Amino acid sequence: MSDNDKNRPAIKHRDGPIEVAVWRRETDTGPVFNTERTRSYQDQAGNWQKTHSIPERDLLRAAHLDQKAYESIQSMREQDRAAYIGRQSDPRKDQDAKRER
Repeated sequence: MSDNDKNRPAIKHRDGPIEVAVWRRETDTGPVFNTERTRSYQDQAGNWQKTHSIPERDLLRAAHLDQKAYESIQSMREQDRAAYIGRQSDPRKDQDAKRER
């Protein structure tokens, strides 16, 4: 993983001005996932800004994105489990490989 990848979320979900980013951090005990929800808006000068404040009108949109983020995290965890299981050696395969030598 490059340094540039470390500063990017694992995945982003967006609906209009609302965005939920999923961040992945590797630890000694496995990956940890965090989320960040933001809303984009233009200030009076026309510059784009981000805030963590979500107005009432966007709550359902934000909740939907939170659910998508949760599902993405579960999918990443399942991929991690499958990769871990794939790396585990099957003693029978090891024995068969030794017999073929």
